[in-house]
Amino acid sequence: MKKLYLSCLLMLLSFGMASAQDLQDSFELYFEFNRAILKQESKTQIDSFLEATKGRRLGVRIAGYTCDIGTENYNMGLSERRAESAFEYLKEVGEPEDKMELFFYGEKDLKYGQGGVAENRRVYFLFSLEDDDRDTLLQKGCLEVFVEKGTFKPKKNKDITFTYKSLSSAREVAQAGIKMEDENGKGVYANAIAYFDAKVDGNALEAGKTLKVKMPAVGEDAEGFMLYTGVDNGGTITWKSTGKPCGSLVKEGDCSTYNFEMEVNGYCGCLKPRACEEDCSEDPFGGERLPNLEAADIRYSSEGSVAQIKDGTYTQDIANMDVQVVDEPNKESDCDICEQFQYGIATEDWFPAYANMNDSKNVIVKAKNSAGEAQQGDGNRGMRIMLPRDKVTETNPVLLTGRLTKQGYMKWETSKYEQATCLGPINCDYVVFDVPATGNYKLGEWNENPDAPGEDTYVLKTRVLRNSTILVANKKTGYVYRAKNVTRKGKTRTKEYHIRQDDNMDDIIILQRYQHKKKAQKKRYAEVKLTDLKYKKKKKMYVLRKRTSKKIKEWDEMDLNLCK
Repeated sequence: MKKLYLSCLLMLLSFGMASAQDLQDSFELYFEFNRAILKQESKTQIDSFLEATKGRRLGVRIAGYTCDIGTENYNMGLSERRAESAFEYLKEVGEPEDKMELFFYGEKDLKYGQGGVAENRRVYFLFSLEDDDRDTLLQKGCLEVFVEKGTFKPKKNKDITFTYKSLSSAREVAQAGIKMEDENGKGVYANAIAYFDAKVDGNALEAGKTLKVKMPAVGEDAEGFMLYTGVDNGGTITWKSTGKPCGSLVKEGDCSTYNFEMEVNGYCGCLKPRACEEDCSEDPFGGERLPNLEAADIRYSSEGSVAQIKDGTYTQDIANMDVQVVDEPNKESDCDICEQFQYGIATEDWFPAYANMNDSKNVIVKAKNSAGEAQQGDGNRGMRIMLPRDKVTETNPVLLTGRLTKQGYMKWETSKYEQATCLGPINCDYVVFDVPATGNYKLGEWNENPDAPGEDTYVLKTRVLRNSTILVANKKTGYVYRAKNVTRKGKTRTKEYHIRQDDNMDDIIILQRYQHKKKAQKKRYAEVKLTDLKYKKKKKMYVLRKRTSKKIKEWDEMDLNLCK
C-alpha cells in the first residue's frame, strides 16, 4: 500500500486529476527518539481517520518500527511498545479488539534509510475498508467540491475520475479559452471561477444530484454577483446566467468562498455585468475598484481629483505631513507674462508642449513636511492620478508632468502621458493616469499637428545695445517667444530681431534684457508696447531706442507694468 497521511483520505489535494480509486487506507504515525508515547497530534490524526471511515472499517493491522540507533534486541522491544501504544489508544476510543492485529519489527525495515533517520521511528496502520460507494470531498486550496454518493448513478464515486480547479488570474482564464462576455456579447467580470467534471473512461457523466461547492473568491464581495455557467461555443467559453445569486462570501480560516449547490458540469462563476462600455480591462476579475477615499495612501480635492501616493514618495510618511490635492482651473501655477519677463524665459522654456496641448487645468499635489516646509515628490517614483470622468471634457485626455526648476518656476515636461491603460471598473467613473510622482500635473488634449507660429514678417531694431535678449509677448494669449537675430547676406545682425506676424499687433509687448558681456553689473531693460515704437513701413521695421531702456542692478528690480 502507498503511504498516505490521514487528512488526505477524503480530500484529493493534488491539482487536476483525482480518482476515488486513489483513496488510501493506510498511514503512519511518528515518535520521538527512544519514546513510545503517542503524541497528541497523532491521536488527533487517528480520531479524524476513524470519523472519516465510520461504518466501513473491517480490520486494522498495526506494525511498530524503530531507527537503527541502539541494539537490535532493545529496538525490537521499543517497536513493540510503540505498536502497543497505538493499539491501546484504538481500544480506548472504541475500536473492537477482535478487528485489530499487532506486529513489531524493530529495526528490520528501515524504510527511510540508515543513519538514525527520524521517519523510521514509526507505527504503520493498514486498514481494511468496505469497498462501497462513498461521499467524496475534492479539495484544492480553498476550492471544495463535495460529491455525495449516488450522485452519478449507476456509477460509484470510487470508479469516477474527477477534474476540478479554480481560476484566479487573467492568464489562467485566457489559457482556458474563456471570453469574459455573456451570450449577448455584454462584458462581465468575475469574483470567482471554477471548473468541475466527472468522467468514466473519458465519457462525461451527468449528475443526478446537486454538488456542494465552495468556490474561492479572488477579490472583495460586492452587490450584484450572480451565478453563471460556462457555454462552449466551438472551443470558446462564454457565460449564461442561472438567475441565482452567488450568495455572500463565507470566511473560514484563510479562505473566502461562495458556497452554493448546483449541478456543475464544466465552468461556473460568480459574475456581474461590467458597469460601462468604457471598461476595457483585460483583467477578468475586474481590475481596480473605485478608490477608497479613506485609505491612508489617498488624498483628494474638493473637485474630486484623487492622488494615490506610494510609500517613499516623500522623505516623510504622508501620515505626518500636510498633503493636499488642489485643482487649478485657472492654472495659477503657470507663469504669466510678467513672470516670464522676470525669469527671462519664453513660453517654450516652461511649457515646451504649449503648441501641442490644449490645456484645461492643473492638478497639484501640495505637500509640506512636519516643519511646514514645501516638499517635492520623488520623480523616480510613480503616482496615480484619478480624475472624475464627468469633469473631464477632453475626448482623449492626456496629463503632462511638471517639475520645479532651480530658478523657482514650474516646467511642464514635453513628454506626453496618455490616459493610463484601462484599469477596470474604475474607468467608468475616473480617468486614470500613472505618472512620475512630482506632484504637478497638467490636464488637456493633445494636438499632433499644431498651428505653425506666425511668419517672421517684421524686424525690431535696437539702437546702440547689441546682443540683447528680446522677449515678445502676446497680451491676449499670454504666449511669449524669444526673438531671433536677423541674418542678412550671411551675416547675423546683432541689433535686429525677427518679429512674427500676429492677428492684432496691438496686443504685442516687447521686453529688452541687456547685459554687457564683460561687465555683468551693466544691465538695462526696456518694456514697451510694439505699436508705440517708431515704425518704418517700407522696411517693416520697428525701432527701439536706447533712451527707452532703464539701468538696473538685478533683474528682479525691473519695474514691469505693461505685462499685467
